[in-house]
Amino acid sequence: MTQDIRDLFKEEDRLEKQLPEGHRDEFYEKLKASKPKLLVSWLLVKIAAVIIIALTIGFLVVPSNLNTVKESPIVAQIETIEAEYLANIETEWQSFIAIANDEFLIERFRKKLNELDADYKAISAEFKTDTNNILVIEALVDNLQTRLRILKDIQKHIKVLNQKTESHDSTI
Repeated sequence: MTQDIRDLFKEEDRLEKQLPEGHRDEFYEKLKASKPKLLVSWLLVKIAAVIIIALTIGFLVVPSNLNTVKESPIVAQIETIEAEYLANIETEWQSFIAIANDEFLIERFRKKLNELDADYKAISAEFKTDTNNILVIEALVDNLQTRLRILKDIQKHIKVLNQKTESHDSTI
């Protein structure tokens, strides 16, 4: 049962196999036909990989940029200042309505304050697009200060008029 392996190889060389006629041409044609399928499949894999990478980057980068705009300390400070001024303006307005006796005067100042409020909304919209523009921030604060100053000035004027009326009534 023991055989020499060298003898087996010698026998195989003697049996030399013959390939059928046209085998080489047939092989080349099959090879050419199979190449485009590989290229198309690899092209599709590359396109899919690029799309996946682009979407991943998009989802990771875009939301983080949106959060940084909202978390800006300037925006937070402006919102705090705005809330304080609007609360003071509302308090002064209610106080003004309480001491004013003239409906025409109340309506006149309501229109003036509504105009200033419309201007403020326009400036506020501009601020949302450009939060780093100092001129827009100053315009916001100036608008709020103007509204508050108007209300305080008219209240002082009404108090002076009421005091003059009381002193005039007491002298008669």
